[in-house]
Formats: sequence, C-alpha cells, structure tokens
Amino acid sequence: MHRLGKRLVRPLQQLFQSKHSLTRSSPISPLAFRKELVAFNSVAVENDIDNRQLHVKWDDGTTSRFPHIYLRDNCQCPNCFHPSARQRNISDTSVLEAYDVNTKASQAQFYPDRQEIEIKWDKDNHVSVFDTNWLKMRRFPTDRDQVGHKIIYSDRRLWGGDLNGDIPTTDFNEILHDDLELYKWLKNLARVGLTLVKNVPEEVGQVERLADRIAYLRVTNYGRTFTVKSKHDPSNLAYTDKGLALHTDLPFFDLVPGIQFLHCIKQAAGGGGENQFVDGFNVAEVLRKENPYYFDLLTQHAFVYFDIGKDYVEYNQLNHHPLITLNGRNEVIRFVHNNHTRSSILDVPEDKVTDIYQAFHAIIQIMYDPSNLVTNRMESGEMIVFDNWRVLHGRSAFQLTAGGNRHLEGCYIDWDETASRMRAIEEKLKMKNFTGVI
Repeated sequence: MHRLGKRLVRPLQQLFQSKHSLTRSSPISPLAFRKELVAFNSVAVENDIDNRQLHVKWDDGTTSRFPHIYLRDNCQCPNCFHPSARQRNISDTSVLEAYDVNTKASQAQFYPDRQEIEIKWDKDNHVSVFDTNWLKMRRFPTDRDQVGHKIIYSDRRLWGGDLNGDIPTTDFNEILHDDLELYKWLKNLARVGLTLVKNVPEEVGQVERLADRIAYLRVTNYGRTFTVKSKHDPSNLAYTDKGLALHTDLPFFDLVPGIQFLHCIKQAAGGGGENQFVDGFNVAEVLRKENPYYFDLLTQHAFVYFDIGKDYVEYNQLNHHPLITLNGRNEVIRFVHNNHTRSSILDVPEDKVTDIYQAFHAIIQIMYDPSNLVTNRMESGEMIVFDNWRVLHGRSAFQLTAGGNRHLEGCYIDWDETASRMRAIEEKLKMKNFTGVI
C-alpha cells in the first residue's frame, strides 16, 4: 500500500489503461434520455478508505466520488437486487444491520476489459460488482444533472410566435402502429409541449385510442373523455360558443392532469373557433428576467381555484397552486393559470395583495403579447396534444350555423405514465441513448 496525499490507497490492476468502448448493458430498466452518458469509460479507480469513498476517473477528465455506504446500499448482486423484479431483496432490518455509515470497502478492483469494478466489503466479505456505465449514470448532482423531470423537460425548447406554422406534426396511423414514431412524437411533446396529429378518423373514440397507445386515461369529473359542443345550461364555458381566455385545465385538482388531447371531429362551419397557445415556461422566464420580484411573488403565493357542478359526477372541486412552480434547481416545472375558475379567495397576506395583482397584471401582459401567441384553427380530422403543465390554450368565439355544431372530443393522461412509456420504448428498442435506472 502507498499514500496519495493523506489518503490511504490500494494499488489496482491496469489503472489508466482502458481504451475500450462499453459493450455491456446494465440489466435494469432505463431512467432518462441523456446523450452525454453514452460510452464513457472509466480509466482509473481509487479506493479512499480513510474517507470511505470510491473515486472514479472518467476518460473525459472528470472524477466522480461514490460514498461506500451508497455503493453497499446499491449492490446489484442477485442476493441484494432481484434481477427480474428489479427491486431490492433487502429488508429494512437488514439495512439497519449491514448498512451503517461506517461501512468500508476493504478492496476495490477495476477490470478495464469488462469496464467493471469489483468491491469487497470489510464487515461480511460480501462482493459487489458495478458496471462503470451504471455508475456514470448515478453520479451525484455536483457531477451531473438531477434526474427529476429529465425525460420530460430535457432539451426543452422555449417558444413564442416563432412556432406559428411550425408546430411539430405527426401522422395518427404512424404513431398508432410504430413504437419509434410514438417515441419521437412523445419526445417532441416533452421538448416543445405542443404537437399536431393529422389524419385522425372523424369519429368519437380516437382520443382514447391514442391515449391507450401510451398508457391509460386520467378520469376526471368530466368523465373518461369529454365532448366540447355548445350546450344549454353548460357546466363549463368550453361548452358554449364564446371565446375562452388563455388558461391551463383543471387547476382545482391537487395533481393537475399533465397532458391534454383535443380532437376536432367537426369544425365550426360559420368561422371562428381558432385556438391560441402560449408557452407558459417562456412567459415565466421573460418575467423572471424583466421583474424578478414579481416572478418570486408568483412562485411563493398560491391562487385558489374551484369548479362546482354536475357532469360525469356531481362535483365541488377546490385546490390551490402558485402560478409558477420551481424545482430544487430553480427551474420552472409547472405553470398553472385559469382566470375562469380562479376563486375570489386570495390566500395571501394583506400587505402583499397589491403586489400580487401587479405581478398578475405583468405576467398576463406577457402572455398576450402577440410575439408570444401561436394560433391554429384545427381542421376536421386533426388533433392537438399539449402539455397542460406548461402550455396555455384559449379559443376565439365561433358562429353556430345550420351547417352543424362544432364538435371536439378531449381527454387527459398524466406525465408519469407518459415518461414510463418512453423509458419502456427506450429499453425495448435498445436505443443508443438508453440509460438505465435505480
């Protein structure tokens, strides 16, 4: 043994000699879609016993540090991790006995030809083997992006009016029958938040057909699916011929549905009925830049939303959300706004009321700036699918004529199921950017 600085290090075979590409795949399911993780080789491994860490140097010059306790906790051997169930075999009591913070790796051996690291544990002589690509994908946040919403918001494109005439478009039959086309469409939905599907049969049931291709519908107080037609005594303003202000749907749910489908079965013959779309994430970033104080107010204080009536069921929905939601990295991950269902209850301190209204006024001005608006009038046989956590949609008034009523059908699904479907396709198709997961 020898010392490197003040740290005790065990010599390892063939350090700094690996030049091979990774050929082994981790036997576990994919987590996210991150190109930067492909084909990184480890070139050196140092077992820092004093600090209970394994240091792995990569061929891009970076070094990752993995605490021994973390590696012991995540041993991938069949005794610790069930290979087909892909779940830990270990009980909580076993964790208490074996995985204390003083756990040490007594030996760490690097095998460049296999790109594997073999670790022997001091307490019970248990042996763990880690694929280096598996470790690369589990670097801690100082070394890589947090996993979080990455499959949803990785490489996202913010947009304004520049998306007019350039909405990502796909063919209904292609995504219905081809997994790769389905994946590409969902990737565009995650990246841009707004997509157009063409060549949809002009009949009821197509939104459910497409949603079932992904996972399953999110049932709401409006049913499994909902029909948008003008009605007498409507339970929602959408069921009139009036225009609708820019909004996101169903903010009165605790978990707001993530994705909305709107299928145009028949467009209004008398004109009108154009949809407007705005990228809420882009709007939020504009406000953050122009007025950070207003931006902070809209992340820190919630608006109350409600919906009362009878449709699929009798309902009295009530919930609250900030207009802008951030994650731990200060990134916008949710934009909730619906003036139609905003309650008169304003749950903010009295001394903040005027400031809240000023912030509200400022962000609405940005929303309706013509440079941020995308307008699209769906034709019969087209379907708009968009991110309801991000994209605001509105509608111009339309004229009812003897030619018939405007007829749309809609539904919702959640991002959890959609991201799961994307990961499953990555694994099924053995995509080159396939990554692996916990």
